[in-house]
Amino acid sequence: MITRNNHQGDSGNRGLEALLLNQRGSTVIMVVVTIVALFAFAMIAIDGAILMTAKAQLQSAADSAALAGASGLIEGSEDIAVERAVNYSSYNRAVEDMQNPVIITPGDVSFPEPDVCRVRTHRTEGTGDPLRVYFLRVLGGGTTANMTAVAAARAYDVCSSECLRPWAIPDRWDDTNGDGFWEEGETYDPEGTGYVVPRDVGADVVLKVGNPQQAISSGIFYPINFPPLDNPDGMKPLTGGSWYRTWIAECEPYLVGVGDRLQLEPGNMVGPTTHGMEELIAQDPGAYWDPADKTVKNSAFGRSPRIGLVPFFDPTLPPESGRNWITVTKIGAFFIESVGPGSEVRGKFIQITTQGQECEGGMGSSFVKGIVLIE
Repeated sequence: MITRNNHQGDSGNRGLEALLLNQRGSTVIMVVVTIVALFAFAMIAIDGAILMTAKAQLQSAADSAALAGASGLIEGSEDIAVERAVNYSSYNRAVEDMQNPVIITPGDVSFPEPDVCRVRTHRTEGTGDPLRVYFLRVLGGGTTANMTAVAAARAYDVCSSECLRPWAIPDRWDDTNGDGFWEEGETYDPEGTGYVVPRDVGADVVLKVGNPQQAISSGIFYPINFPPLDNPDGMKPLTGGSWYRTWIAECEPYLVGVGDRLQLEPGNMVGPTTHGMEELIAQDPGAYWDPADKTVKNSAFGRSPRIGLVPFFDPTLPPESGRNWITVTKIGAFFIESVGPGSEVRGKFIQITTQGQECEGGMGSSFVKGIVLIE
């Protein structure tokens, strides 16, 4: 009995040892397989991260280049658009073998429509700047990968915007006797005699009259109220010197566009005009108009706060005296230059790009342009 039991014990121990050896062997295999899998995932993750980063960087470069190109179309030149797109692309960096500038050529810029600039950025073998990868070759790939990005931007006329200044001025007409008042027989044409770009960029314009003898009607010196009459929110125009002064120094938040009626603020408003202009100029006192380059120089901002939008009205339909109204026919942009005797305000006529609602018909001869990515 004892001997038989010992044999049974030995057999059991040998079986247990064999089982343990088998389990150890399986564990080793599982560990090896896991290590290989983890290594493969790591390789994919590293190269995948490089690919995703390069794609995002190329897309950012394409977006900025397309927007810059569209700004060139605003000036009426595809050559300017190409030059700006190429330059702005190079201001961006993307992964190649390291972070390098995104270089494109004029061949990467196209114009599928007259008001659209399309840009292609790349990291490809064909363009000589492929993206370097590190581990995909282990899985059967090469040492480089091809990556491209495309963006398109469109330029359009803006007919409604916010942040206007509280003056409404007559468009220019053929003032044959030079008295500053439209009279029967004097010619007005929005394109022929009116302000247009680029011809009139830099023209000196009175935005607010200071001399009572120059008032377009008795007591009408060009100040206006916001928001427009009949605005969708039903809000009445805010009147008085305090609001008027505020809108000189700050942006008004209401959408104003062609066809809107703007209520007039009667009176010369000497004090509010002077104080509002002092506050506005103090925001960017070093900015000045350079007549040689026809640009604003020495501003402390990307765009000087002294650049503002001003509505125009038809000079053949001058407003009557009192708290009357005018109808907006155009929106213009000005560098608000100075305030003089009698609180006369003068500005330089310019063209800018800004956010706003598009005019019907897209792009034409508006003083104010918008740019939007469409691809």
